[in-house]
Amino acid sequence: MTKPIRLLLFGDGAWAANSLMRLQQTQHRVIGVVVREQPSDTVLWEIARTFGLPILQPQNANAPDFLEMIRSLAPDLNLSISYNQILRRPLLDTARLGCVNFHAGKLPFYRGRNVINWAIINGEREIGLTAHFIDEGIDTGDIIMQRTLPIEWTDTYGDVLSRVVEHLPDLVLETIELIGSNEARPWQQEHLSATYFSGRGAGDEWVDWSDTSSNLHNKVRAISRPGPGARTLLGGNVIIIWRAFYDPSWPKYIATPGQVVGRRDEGVLVKTGDSTLLIQEVQSVDGACEIPSWPIGTRLGINLISSLQSIMARLEKLEQPACWRKDSHAEN
Repeated sequence: MTKPIRLLLFGDGAWAANSLMRLQQTQHRVIGVVVREQPSDTVLWEIARTFGLPILQPQNANAPDFLEMIRSLAPDLNLSISYNQILRRPLLDTARLGCVNFHAGKLPFYRGRNVINWAIINGEREIGLTAHFIDEGIDTGDIIMQRTLPIEWTDTYGDVLSRVVEHLPDLVLETIELIGSNEARPWQQEHLSATYFSGRGAGDEWVDWSDTSSNLHNKVRAISRPGPGARTLLGGNVIIIWRAFYDPSWPKYIATPGQVVGRRDEGVLVKTGDSTLLIQEVQSVDGACEIPSWPIGTRLGINLISSLQSIMARLEKLEQPACWRKDSHAEN
């Protein structure tokens, strides 16, 4: 039977909070919780406070004074669950059994940030859950355990995120048991097949209607709630697309991307670069969610050529007064 292990948890959000609650039901002892300097929410803080655990919130987790504080706690194993600082070698050496990170991506391919979103965008049929030792790289340490969960064709970011949050505590407990019983058999990552995904940011949410229906179907569901939602323009108004659907059996043909070409009870069909996409739920920035019922022929997005011509025409008008004044001075 595994001996009780002293655990220091670095984490954030429901991922870490759910794991903390499960750990409190075991023989292992959580000796403290390290939260982000700017947490995404207060849930981990509240759970830690409920259990009367010390809560640490360093600006720099690798600072000498914080390292001394960790050493005084004498953890056997450090756990990182959605913690956002890179842990350097001195901190990694504060626990005799090492530091383990729990990553919602199938390593080595899905290293980096926002990998649930990227996996859906890439049309993956499964999401990985990986426990790996932390080394001095980013998501590059030896893998201890790896599990996969399904991603269905219509699953949204919220669906997959909920599935990951639900199953992550199981991976955390199994990993601790393996390490504590000295039965862990870590294996090195195949770095030649590795990739790295950067965090998504402002501007990534805009829809390019000339893209394929499959890609757009994946993009819309990948950044749906609790993400920002996919964005397009209707006239001069920003429209958020929360839900859309594509059936690969639908016909492929050439027509104007971004144009409404059909209406159904559940939404409107919009032409894409190769087929169509059924838009099922939309919202204006300041409005309520609704099923769209735009007329056939409605154009979404930006017509770049038309917009460029309009801008050039406006520039010509702005330049005319200056030219007129120049000519008038010349005559005088």
